[in-house]
Amino acid sequence: MMPAAMNPDPLKGDTNPDCLLGSPQGVAGARSGQPVQLEPEATLQRSPDQSFGSRNDQSCLVQIYPADVVDGMLLIEKDELTIGREAGSDLMLSDTSVSRQHAVIRRTEAGFELEDLGSTNGTFIGGRPVTRVRLNSGDTIRFGSFLFKFLSAGSVESQYHETVYSALTRDALTGTMNKRYLLETLSRSIAAAVRQRQPVTVVMLDIDHFKSVNDTYGHLVGDEVLREFGRRVSTGCREDDLLARYGGEEFCLLLSATGAEEAFDVAERCRKAVCDQPFETAAGPLKITASFGFAVLNQEHSETGLELIHRADEKLYDAKRSGRNRVCGDGVA
Repeated sequence: MMPAAMNPDPLKGDTNPDCLLGSPQGVAGARSGQPVQLEPEATLQRSPDQSFGSRNDQSCLVQIYPADVVDGMLLIEKDELTIGREAGSDLMLSDTSVSRQHAVIRRTEAGFELEDLGSTNGTFIGGRPVTRVRLNSGDTIRFGSFLFKFLSAGSVESQYHETVYSALTRDALTGTMNKRYLLETLSRSIAAAVRQRQPVTVVMLDIDHFKSVNDTYGHLVGDEVLREFGRRVSTGCREDDLLARYGGEEFCLLLSATGAEEAFDVAERCRKAVCDQPFETAAGPLKITASFGFAVLNQEHSETGLELIHRADEKLYDAKRSGRNRVCGDGVA
């Protein structure tokens, strides 16, 4: 099956390619103190001579979204690092969600501080809008649609590797697991389920009319909806359920040791968590719903993970065709 994220369909709305890790792209040899140009999908790369610990007061930024490779860091060597869309910025982010002069990071006696320069879409740390604030190691900073992790001097090496590992397994925008991690875990779960003769179920879920949200309110509001969607669905999951962003506005739930009846209950609980209350966004409260489709592993036919996902995706289509905001699956009318 071609992944739904690469196969747009009018029933399922806007589907953007999943931000998977892939071949090195973007800006190689980026250094603070020199202009750096990034395309919307670009990634900062570590310069060959930027070894850890070359200076004991160096801090850095690691780009975590959007990213297809996390292969390095941008050392902050100047006393001021300017971020913006205009040429000449120390960190140039070529995207309309970023203002021409968006923000600046300054070195002070107490450490580094971040100041928003009156940007149109704001600067955020940990999801909170900020005007001027001292940076702490591990802070996640958002400029427009870009996310960076700030790592302070003294902890760069250990936190850098932790940040890279997180980028390898998690979707930075929503905090859910990513597609690569899902597929690897699903393969192991199927093997274990066959050995133990236990059921395993995949649930595909998709935000209804998500394209209209982006078209009407813009992609930054769409990002808000995606983050809140991931949070709400997580509240309906059990402790050992795995939630992953599959691509665009489509997510996947992996339910181990779970048959059709219990899978329906989990999916229905998640559906209600999404639609019961409007989503609070910068554009005001938005009514959001989602459709769910699930399939239980067919152990008699040596079904693969992708085949199981394909069957769950077909049930998701059934939910879309029958009116959206509902659950369809094996054994469910």
